[in-house]
Amino acid sequence: MSLRMRLIISYILIIVLCLSMAAVAVSIIIQGYRDQIVMAQLNEAGRPVLNQIRLLARGQITATELVTNMKEQAQTKDFHILLVDGDGNIFRQVTPGETQTDRAIEIPEGELPHNISQLTHGTFQTASGRRFNFTAYPIDQLFRSQAQERMNTLVLAMPRNSALAIWLSLARPFLLAGLIALAVSIVVAVLLARSFYRPVQRITQAAERIAQGQYDQEVPLAGPKEVQMLAIRFNEMAGKVKQSQQQLRHFVADISHHLKSPLTSIQGFAQALLDGTAEDSETRLKAAQIIEDESKRMKRQVDELLELSRMQSGQVEMAHELVDLKELLIQCQEIFILRAEEKSISLKTEIEPLMPAIGDIDRLEQVFSNLLDNALKNCPVGGEVDITGYNNGADFVSITVADSGPGIPPEQLPYVFERFYQAGGLRTGVGLGLAIAREIVFAHGGDIEVSSNPGEKTKFTVTLPTGASDSKKQ
Repeated sequence: MSLRMRLIISYILIIVLCLSMAAVAVSIIIQGYRDQIVMAQLNEAGRPVLNQIRLLARGQITATELVTNMKEQAQTKDFHILLVDGDGNIFRQVTPGETQTDRAIEIPEGELPHNISQLTHGTFQTASGRRFNFTAYPIDQLFRSQAQERMNTLVLAMPRNSALAIWLSLARPFLLAGLIALAVSIVVAVLLARSFYRPVQRITQAAERIAQGQYDQEVPLAGPKEVQMLAIRFNEMAGKVKQSQQQLRHFVADISHHLKSPLTSIQGFAQALLDGTAEDSETRLKAAQIIEDESKRMKRQVDELLELSRMQSGQVEMAHELVDLKELLIQCQEIFILRAEEKSISLKTEIEPLMPAIGDIDRLEQVFSNLLDNALKNCPVGGEVDITGYNNGADFVSITVADSGPGIPPEQLPYVFERFYQAGGLRTGVGLGLAIAREIVFAHGGDIEVSSNPGEKTKFTVTLPTGASDSKKQ
């Protein structure tokens, strides 16, 4: 069964249940109102009967006349008149039927009200299970004669309809109203189910297309607030799936492209060793050395690609500790000072006392080592490489690595952080190092920028949040 049909059936069941509860509640309320009305009618009808009994007690009418008058009253008002003795048994009864036995009341002995001192209301049940509302008057004080001393209580009674009978009497109008309400509710239920189901259906169809490889999916925000939130989360998920697939395709393309050259070299020199082309030991040793070097280069590229892919997919966790950036930069300078001296490059630092950053010291060292390595590669003999660090307000620190190399053409600046991007001109390619450095900086909540203008040094600037900004977030 579809979700839409389930929703419609649920709405219909709820409406039917509500209508049934309303019918029961109305029946109970009507039963109470009906009891009140019957009691009022009995009170009104009891007065003339009570007056007739007073006339009998005074000798102004005969017992036959009293019975005749009571029959007329019972027939006109459709109620039972009972004369009860002092033991609670029926002494005389007048029914609204054509004969005395048509609708006679039979109850267990002593169950009727008797020996009362004031007007009394209530209900009683006959031997057959019928219930009656009654109004009882004390009349024993009206009579003094021995012949009439058995008249103790006057009881006027009317049948009390059961809740089922009342409900059955209302069944037809309730059924008609229920059918109309049900028809309207079905229309409303269909519209409500449609407003909820359609957005869910669009999300389902988009998910099916993603499963088929169509990753460029985005569902519109429609329907209730909860469904809109579902659509937002689905679009976010679809975007991440698309990005992940693009990264996978790029990874495969990069592997295929950048491993082709070392694999070709390995294959060629291995073939030379196998077919005897490398005849002397020196040639064989050279071929083996090239195979080893290309294998190492291939392994290094694969490791870097895997690391970059893990970073871009958020699978690499960074440490979260205080880092003394000035000490870290001085340590990086000491690592590269000998290499700079070999090329007669001036490696200078100008670092003011820096606010500590929150991050992973090993990963940050990887970033600055990569920047220094690229700077020394591209700086000519006798050139300059400068490391500067300064506090950028209370929340950030900035570190710049500048070199006096040939620079980067303006049109190529936006792409230097792309994987395997090869800058043109005299500047060497930067491979994966800058792409990995950017991911590390981004993971620390920072930013990395490059600037290169003719006649000026090429500058790579890393901006990192300090411990002060991290404590504010908490």
